Amino acid sequence: MSPVSPVALDHCKEIAMVPGSLFEFTSRYIPTACQGQLLALYALTQSVGSIPGAAVDDVVKWTKLKWWGGELVAEPASPSRHPVLRALWESGARQHLDNDLLLRLVNDAAKQIDAAPDANEKALFERLAARGETEILLELALDGIEIEGRRLACLAAASGLFAMISGFLANRRVGNLYIPLDLMAEHQLKATHFQQQPAGAELLAAISQLTDIALAWFAQGLLGLNAAGIGATSTHLELRWAMEARLLARSSKRAASYTLTGNRYGPSDAWFAWRFCRRLGRR
Repeated sequence: MSPVSPVALDHCKEIAMVPGSLFEFTSRYIPTACQGQLLALYALTQSVGSIPGAAVDDVVKWTKLKWWGGELVAEPASPSRHPVLRALWESGARQHLDNDLLLRLVNDAAKQIDAAPDANEKALFERLAARGETEILLELALDGIEIEGRRLACLAAASGLFAMISGFLANRRVGNLYIPLDLMAEHQLKATHFQQQPAGAELLAAISQLTDIALAWFAQGLLGLNAAGIGATSTHLELRWAMEARLLARSSKRAASYTLTGNRYGPSDAWFAWRFCRRLGRR
């Protein structure tokens, strides 16, 4: 397998290694041999997954998704491929990923275009789980690892809710936060509440409740997680989940300041990540 070309590598870094992002932080703990595969995979999921939320007409979104659908099943070794797909091939990741699983990324993104608000927590769980399972399965496939279905659903939903909450808190875009309708009614939220600076008590209470929901899902998914035979890339996935749960717990304790400033990774996070990876290495 040839090394990942500098052009493809730089393109993937620009997409996946956004300064301050969780992957930019957790990637520091990926073994060198696995960095290229995970970088290419995260660049792919970000490239496809960001299309539904783009500030363009739906026709453009559908056109982009159709294009990605064709590219994902085309000859992977072709030199004319998109830089992300070239990196996926050159890093060796593409050989572990079947076409059906890759096409699920496109289908998941398509379902997010004009998605209606969820009626309640159960509907929120089902939507986030269905959407997030594909990305987890792709990363697990790099090591040939499988996890039980209910656990997978809990972790996918929890990770998706983390992304939804943190994305909203980072830029205060209403489109980033799909609060279930019953929760909106409970806290009497209106569109104006999402624009207030600083955030009002009603919105903070709803976000705090969503955070508690996500932490409960993480607890169900991580409890007794069977990591027998886990590989280096899947170790990264476990670190990602642990960091997401850690950040959610932190935001729950200081919701107001977290909403205003977003998240920053400090020495305590680095120490936590190092110790976590070390424990995984001893299993």
